[in-house]
Amino acid sequence: MPDSPKGALDLLEDLRKERNELDALIRGLEKRLGIVPGEEQPEIHSISAKPTQSVASIPLGYFHNMTQADAAEKILKLNPGHPLATNEILDAFRRSGMSVNPKNAITILYTTLKRSPRFERVAGKAWGLAEWYGDKKRKKEEPQDGE
Repeated sequence: MPDSPKGALDLLEDLRKERNELDALIRGLEKRLGIVPGEEQPEIHSISAKPTQSVASIPLGYFHNMTQADAAEKILKLNPGHPLATNEILDAFRRSGMSVNPKNAITILYTTLKRSPRFERVAGKAWGLAEWYGDKKRKKEEPQDGE
């Protein structure tokens, strides 16, 4: 911190300028995302720079009586905007005590997530919630003639 009042005033002025620049950037991002200031914001607005809960800290029984798709959605919602790899999701299931087939657990979970419209494959290696990625429509197979 500056020792003199003049130094403190200069610092305050610099911080105010920086705040104005950040406010302009935020307004630009809100416009790009279609967010209207003052309205109730969707969950995507609360995306943090760092995950809020580690996969390693999932308590025993956290996914009790849940399907794999519901449990995956729950863990992804703990860290909005932070996709997880199939193995990371499975690790969280195992830590919570969820029963998973050791032989083909990865294949089962991958297929479950791929078939659900709630999930989006990100960068070919991780899963995120479809709601994080806007109105992007999933590709659907077109029915063939005569079907």
